[in-house]
Amino acid sequence: MLTPPAPPSLPEVHRAEIDGVPVFWTDQPGRLSASLLFGVGLAHESFLQTGITHLVEHLAMRRVRTSRYENNASTEVLHTSFDVTSTPETVAEHLRRLCESLADLDTGPLRLERGVLLAEERGNDGPGVTAWLPSALWFGNRAFGLTGNVQLAAVHAGPEQAREWCARWFHRDNAALVLSGPPPAGLKLPLPPGPPRQPVTAEPFDLPTPAQTSIPNGVVGCALVEWTAEIACAAGILIHRLTDRLRHLEGLVYDIAFDHQMVDARRAVLGFGTDAPDKQAARVVDAIRTELAELGRSGPTEEELAVDRAGLAEEVAERDFAVYRAFDAAMSELTGWPSAAEHQQRVLAGLDPAAVAAAARELAGRLVLCAPERHVPRDLPELPGSPLPAPPGREMKRALVGSTAPRGYRLVVGEEGLSTYFGQNPSPAAVVRFDDLAGVGIEHTDGQLPILHLFGTHGGAITVRPGDWRGGRALVRDLRARIDSAVCFEAPEAMRLFEQS
Repeated sequence: MLTPPAPPSLPEVHRAEIDGVPVFWTDQPGRLSASLLFGVGLAHESFLQTGITHLVEHLAMRRVRTSRYENNASTEVLHTSFDVTSTPETVAEHLRRLCESLADLDTGPLRLERGVLLAEERGNDGPGVTAWLPSALWFGNRAFGLTGNVQLAAVHAGPEQAREWCARWFHRDNAALVLSGPPPAGLKLPLPPGPPRQPVTAEPFDLPTPAQTSIPNGVVGCALVEWTAEIACAAGILIHRLTDRLRHLEGLVYDIAFDHQMVDARRAVLGFGTDAPDKQAARVVDAIRTELAELGRSGPTEEELAVDRAGLAEEVAERDFAVYRAFDAAMSELTGWPSAAEHQQRVLAGLDPAAVAAAARELAGRLVLCAPERHVPRDLPELPGSPLPAPPGREMKRALVGSTAPRGYRLVVGEEGLSTYFGQNPSPAAVVRFDDLAGVGIEHTDGQLPILHLFGTHGGAITVRPGDWRGGRALVRDLRARIDSAVCFEAPEAMRLFEQS
């Protein structure tokens, strides 16, 4: 019997420190690539602050952006990255100027950058449903649940807010530098000091699973899981099996999307699904349940485990993987969470098929299946529309003329908040309590009273249009009187029901 080859070693990552900033680098050929990371992203913002990090990123880049060499910046869920690729001398100069820009943020072009952000949002489809829906289910309108939210800061953030946010997060004590080669000679990172790192502390909701809930279209599976090498392998094999079945054998879908997001040192929310036509949704739901159950019962085949291991082994040999390893080490520094190295080493050494089967069973037990209302699996309990109980109240009557509310849509208003329902379903579609308000968008119209968009911190959004309900004008006046103006904002274009005249 031939002895299997030893698993490849992960690329070495070197660590240094420059001006108080930890530097992680690998020794790769070619032009030098650098990413100056800061431990702040969407998950660190509040609902009303959504987009403030992105706004600061844009303001900081105005001083250094150029077409002479590759440079860009991006705001992600847990970090913001300023990237540059060029000669070592150019990279060092770019990073120095960037740090100076962050140390003395110029908010003069704030109005211009607001317009750029809004234009970017209009031209961008945003994250896919498999990225934002799992986070929204387990986090509501806070922390990781803000993924895909409208960028409110682009509408109302002022110069002082931008400078305060920059000082709080964009400093040397919350930074790390990733390099594809050794640090350039004379590299300086003149960032100011700042407060200690502030990790995201939001706990996910305790949702009863397995469960089902309805969405307008497509089919999506969501779960909150312990993110282990085995669960990642099980999810990958499931996606491959679903793709083979639903695309290659049945011709129902083009692909199966997959996303996952770490939410603490050991857990992740994951989502997978497809935009299958409504008439095919039931078959997709059945395929997900059948394939996941079979994987949990029989486990992966030897070939499936070998493919999973070989895929990672091929990546390990690539230049980009070495740079990723440096990035992973930097993110571990910024978050305080373990790097992915141990996870990858276990995959390369070979996973136990029984452990992967157990992971598949765990995934099945934690799954929330989302599909159009007619196609959700009725043998699974329905996921409540909110982790909060619906407040008692009176049901509003639909306006006889001019209502835009769908038939069967019910609004219940009480002293503690609002809730909505569809048809005779006793489970609320959304709950917004007055003591849990994340924000209220005010949509001014040609009428005398505005439309109100109420968002709950624990998730849920309810829109109240005066003309939709008998007594709707009095309801809007009462809501405006009792809602703290500090949580109110002018509804941006992406949130409005009607175009402004």
